[in-house]
Amino acid sequence: MWNIMRLCLMSLLLMAVSLPAAQEGNPYKSKPADHEKNKALAANAHEANLKKHANSSNILVLPGVVADRQKQRVEVTVESAGLADGACCEFAVVSEASQHAYEALLIAFAQPSSIHQAFKFIGQEPGAPADPGSLRFWPRGECFRLSVVQGKEPPIRLEKLLVDRRTGKSLSEEGFRFVGSMMLPAPNDPGKKAYVADVYQPMAIVSLFNSTCTVLEVPRTASKGDAYQNTIINPEHQLTGGGLMTLLIEPFNEENAKRDKDLSLQVDAAATPPARPLTGLERLNQLAFQLKDGAAVLNEKPSLSSVVAVLSALDREKHDYFLTVNFGDRVELGGAEALAKILAIMDSERGVRIEPPPAGQLYYRAFTPDRDLLDRDARMFHPWELSLSKKDGTVSGRLLRIDSVYKAGVTKPELEIVELPVFRPEDLRKELNAESERAAKANKRARPPVIMVFAPSALTYGQLRKFLELSSPTHKTIHVYLDEPMPPIPGTKP
Repeated sequence: MWNIMRLCLMSLLLMAVSLPAAQEGNPYKSKPADHEKNKALAANAHEANLKKHANSSNILVLPGVVADRQKQRVEVTVESAGLADGACCEFAVVSEASQHAYEALLIAFAQPSSIHQAFKFIGQEPGAPADPGSLRFWPRGECFRLSVVQGKEPPIRLEKLLVDRRTGKSLSEEGFRFVGSMMLPAPNDPGKKAYVADVYQPMAIVSLFNSTCTVLEVPRTASKGDAYQNTIINPEHQLTGGGLMTLLIEPFNEENAKRDKDLSLQVDAAATPPARPLTGLERLNQLAFQLKDGAAVLNEKPSLSSVVAVLSALDREKHDYFLTVNFGDRVELGGAEALAKILAIMDSERGVRIEPPPAGQLYYRAFTPDRDLLDRDARMFHPWELSLSKKDGTVSGRLLRIDSVYKAGVTKPELEIVELPVFRPEDLRKELNAESERAAKANKRARPPVIMVFAPSALTYGQLRKFLELSSPTHKTIHVYLDEPMPPIPGTKP
């Protein structure tokens, strides 16, 4: 719920500073001049489609939507939102009930969930939207080609109707991923789940940025700010006139071939542990790798170079590759860190898109931590700080809870630091729960679910994983700093 509220607030702020002059009066109610006429025409078209396809089991007819299972095609009744040339655009398509037509290309006379249902009818399943809170930084889902049909004019790709300010060219014709909107409690009945794009603004159908509240989104990583600042209406392909149009949705690949491809990488420690501490490439050479496509092992040798050779030869014209990484418990954290730096380079549109970690695993980016968080005075929020050490084979830790406290007459806050011993995973979980309870009783926003971990590089992945396993369901974002001390507490000796 907080994410939805935050998105709405961001939209309000952006609107306040960026509204076109013609829409300053009442932007949320902005609709094209002939909207009511088009709405009536859309209702008539729906009645006609019901009669036309009444006896066809291969055709699904819903208000504003016609889906053809045999042709693998979905048609949506739309109108132009009427934005001026060069106007900013965050959404390619919104529903008729949306209050964000002032930043959309098209308005659909269909519910977002109806379009989702149409995809399911033709045999398509949703993927998953990009969701940093769940450690998913890449959207998943098959790509579809979206075209606009106006009267008897030939279809025009939706991307051609929009321009990227940075390049001065229309958007790349990559299609849009069917990710599907998330479900949340219904606003008037919390006991029931509702399709978010149906009931919460912005009621998006096709988003030009990554969102958990849309039916389709761009097939790459794209922030809301990037979309708003850089995507504008293309003056060279203006939708002329009013009236109804058709948004034609078809599979991007010929013969409906699946574009997303899943791979997995298993990383284990060498059979014989090293006799001395290792650094850099030496750590990578002490790891054993197995790259799989399903049950098939792709790399001939268990070396990183063999894995890289396979990944380099993949056909990226036909597939987008999504990689799941698993670390074995015997891998030392120093080795995990060395590999994470390589994975960070591979994790790209032209490389492989790395998936969220399996249950019980840490995301690989935990080992490429945010260095800015080390400055307690400058950072925007205070994560938990956990220092781990091992003695006689047992791992234990010190946990710091840090808050900025403003005192009367002082402009700069003071840091209030509470140190808590945590000897077992249960102790850590107990302190996290206690903090959540304190925040709830004080009616305050909970501390961000982020933990900074300071640990020796010789600690194993299994030891770290097990210490965090009771906390990871709620605190997924971990930053691991190896072989460096926790920043000192003011007034104490380092």
